[in-house]
Amino acid sequence: MTTVRCYVPLTGDQLAALAQDRRLAGPVRATAVTEVLRAQEPGADGDELEYAATQVAAEDAVRSGVPVVLAAVDADSALVTAAPVDDLWIEVASVDLPRVAALHLGDDVVTGDPSLLADHDSRDIELSWFDTTELDHVLELVRRAEHAGRGPAPTERPTDPPTD
Repeated sequence: MTTVRCYVPLTGDQLAALAQDRRLAGPVRATAVTEVLRAQEPGADGDELEYAATQVAAEDAVRSGVPVVLAAVDADSALVTAAPVDDLWIEVASVDLPRVAALHLGDDVVTGDPSLLADHDSRDIELSWFDTTELDHVLELVRRAEHAGRGPAPTERPTDPPTD
């Protein structure tokens, strides 16, 4: 089986579905090292091309106004097709949690401060690496980031009504 390393930008709802169902139904958009990316990065080695693919996915999340959350997925090449949007993007038929190698979060998610990405055009987007065993923690960080700028994050309701 041949695999393709791809980077899937995820919303909080998609991340929650991946955690709950251990699967994300597709097709989902992803970036990968494509011929167009190779042409845009002449002379880049494999690691530099992978980094460039993560930056394309992270920039897409920033432009979309969602927290930067990427899943690094080793997709079976039979499940990958070129997306009609452009050649920087591919489509993956589905993503199973065991195929997710890691999760990458932008500083906006890790710190809870979306303003950290305000000047992302002048620099690369810093991404922190998380193992899939940290999925619940990552989901908590993403939920907090989603609520940043929209008032405080919701708190849990007490189970017993307050007494006077």
